[in-house]
Amino acid sequence: MSEFIAGVGLVAHLSTFLWCAFGAALGIVLGALPGLTATMGIALVIPISYQLDTATGIGLLLAVYCGAVCGASIPAILLGIPGNPNAIAATEDGQLMTKKGMAGQALGAAVIASMIGGLGSEIFLIFFSPLVAKMTLAFGPAEKCTLALVGIVIIAAVSGDDILKGLLMGALGFVFAFLGPDPMSGALRIPFVSVLGKTPFANGLDMTSTLIGLYGVSQVFSELDNFRKPQNKEICTNIGKIFPPMKKILSMWKIIFSSLGIGTLIGAIPGTGASIAVFMSRNAASNICEHSKGKLDMPGTGCLEGVFAPEVANNAVTGGALIPALSLGIPGDSATAVLIGALMINGITPGFALFSQNMPLVYSIFLTLLISNIFMGVFQLAGVRFYPKILLISQRVLMPVVLILSFLGPYALAGSSVSKGVYFLGTALVMGLAGYVMKKNKYPIAPVVLGLILGKMFEEQFRRAVKLGGGTFSRFYTSPICWFFIILVVCIVTSVVLKNRKSRVNNA
Repeated sequence: MSEFIAGVGLVAHLSTFLWCAFGAALGIVLGALPGLTATMGIALVIPISYQLDTATGIGLLLAVYCGAVCGASIPAILLGIPGNPNAIAATEDGQLMTKKGMAGQALGAAVIASMIGGLGSEIFLIFFSPLVAKMTLAFGPAEKCTLALVGIVIIAAVSGDDILKGLLMGALGFVFAFLGPDPMSGALRIPFVSVLGKTPFANGLDMTSTLIGLYGVSQVFSELDNFRKPQNKEICTNIGKIFPPMKKILSMWKIIFSSLGIGTLIGAIPGTGASIAVFMSRNAASNICEHSKGKLDMPGTGCLEGVFAPEVANNAVTGGALIPALSLGIPGDSATAVLIGALMINGITPGFALFSQNMPLVYSIFLTLLISNIFMGVFQLAGVRFYPKILLISQRVLMPVVLILSFLGPYALAGSSVSKGVYFLGTALVMGLAGYVMKKNKYPIAPVVLGLILGKMFEEQFRRAVKLGGGTFSRFYTSPICWFFIILVVCIVTSVVLKNRKSRVNNA
């Protein structure tokens, strides 16, 4: 109880509430603008979070995360253009409701569903993340090494149609992770550093600059390609009634619980993400409606059921994805991959040590997530009639602002050191160009981030395991947990290869 009270003390400041409110509003705007994502939003506010108290900074990051996930439903409903792939499943019914003059009810349903999904999944997060963290007590260096391998393989496997590209990008992330000093001896591993003297590059890539470059700067370069294309946005201005009938919402209780369970479970499986959960929940809702004897409308006909099911699941993924992120240090999706990087930048290492040594901070994370979901719901409902104006913002105006913010953050972190500031800006620019080339050639970025985050853990634990094994790999093939993770990696790669091969045969 004393630890919970201490956690409340970390959050019970006006500044925490204000920053959470700001993050939720910013996240909604980012989610509502097609092309801007939760992942990019988290990356952009990392420099700000670094300047705040730890609990407040985490609250800001979580608020942007929740707001952006929810905000993606706005263009999906009003324009038929999902803010991110996770909102695709709600697009059909949302657009049909808009054409029927029920855009307000569709937007209102999306907000209520988002709050139910976000708050419901947080209950699972509170109960299950400490249990999962306790399991890691059985993990030695070999187990942690193979766990890192599972994380990178999973997200590489689901980050695109070509698993080879995903694995290559994961390997590139590992290379970036190895640029720093030797984790065992601390010796420099870049030869030219010794000649030129110690430079900022001697400590490896700066995480903040790298994340902002890969997600912020690269998006600006990607949007430059679209400037010459005609912009044709027909925005619905007839919002109508906002709140859907409460009787209708209560009648969908089976859909709500099934979507909540699916979203949380899928989110808790590292690397799966909301794109899978929203379609699974929509399919489950269709089955429930089919057996409801006409009491519920079938998704796909322009009904609340078709909006509610995917939006509950979409936001339930946020809490579910934080379970492996906080307890294992393995992200559930690309957004939580950046979030883990942000936590590490703020001096927080996920895992059992976090739960055993700093429970007040864990409670503060739970509380700020609750606050973020509440602000997200309030702001999105309050701004329903303002959203059409947000969607009219030209990319020609928006992208320069994003670029300025992308460069301002890393430079501010350098403080008074000009050389470090130039290094941070150069890193952001180079990574932005690299991210643009990856996107242009359909190479996924998420595995690079995962490789960068997990690479150091993989190398350090691998070398420790070999050292404890007397210079052999005995620790890896004598541990049942290692065998489980190795078999899991093989099964994942095999299943994805077979799935891709079957897809190519069907498309031939």
